[in-house]
Amino acid sequence: MQLPQFTEQHAKQLSTFLDTQSQAMTLTQSQGYLFGVICSPEPLDVHEWMAAILPNTANNVDEEMLFLFMALYHQISEQVFEVGYKLPAQYNYEFCSNWSAGFVTATTSYTQKLLSSTALEAEYKQALESAQATLSFFALDGQTISQIALQNSIDEQLLCQQQYELMGDFALGFAELVEIVALNSGLYTDEGWEE
Repeated sequence: MQLPQFTEQHAKQLSTFLDTQSQAMTLTQSQGYLFGVICSPEPLDVHEWMAAILPNTANNVDEEMLFLFMALYHQISEQVFEVGYKLPAQYNYEFCSNWSAGFVTATTSYTQKLLSSTALEAEYKQALESAQATLSFFALDGQTISQIALQNSIDEQLLCQQQYELMGDFALGFAELVEIVALNSGLYTDEGWEE
């Protein structure tokens, strides 16, 4: 099966399709979610991640839409493992909050599993906690972000801009970090989860 190169036109098609599906993630949430899924040491199959993006309707997706989702997955995977994952150049709060919400949905279970490993050294736990907190920062509600800005005596817009820049840095190395932490957790070997 030859997947099409994922284009802006495809992004518009998928976005329009997702907007018509009840309880579906937005395209941006899907991008954050798929990023988190791709970085996971426990890969999901297509049906599992499609069901998370499109609850109740994943099995009724026509072939063209399925190919577009697979092309999006392939594009993100290629960025994560080959060319470097890049967030958009300009900070946009709506994009960030949706992307982070999708990311949290994908990563919470496996990061919690890794962080609860008694074999994992503190430096690895701290690195993973920092990465998770940074990449999921915009999933916090606006009031919490305002409080963080106030507590740190920093302008809220500046705080968000700084967090976005950090997100870009952490996104570049997140898959590698998860792999290192997973291997050091004792829960994972090169062959897969041992539990």
